Amino acid sequence: MTQIKTCETCQHWEKQDSVFDKHVGRCHAVYQYFDAMEWDEECTERRMKAEHANHLAFVQDASDYFAMLLTRPNFGCVQHKQNAQTR
Repeated sequence: MTQIKTCETCQHWEKQDSVFDKHVGRCHAVYQYFDAMEWDEECTERRMKAEHANHLAFVQDASDYFAMLLTRPNFGCVQHKQNAQTR
């Protein structure tokens, strides 16, 4: 059985240092859904931008203004990329 890679050792993950969120980190492998989309030529339908075609996860808030994915260090993810410092 393969062990799941966790955020703690991922190059996309950034530990948060403030008093309010020191137990979580931010995942930079996910993008805001609104920013990953664009209107088609007829402006009738939204579609995925080419540069985001292979991304597996997105975040969205109600206003489409700002959102981010916060995880604990031991969260497992299929988009894990080993951090060079933890090899």
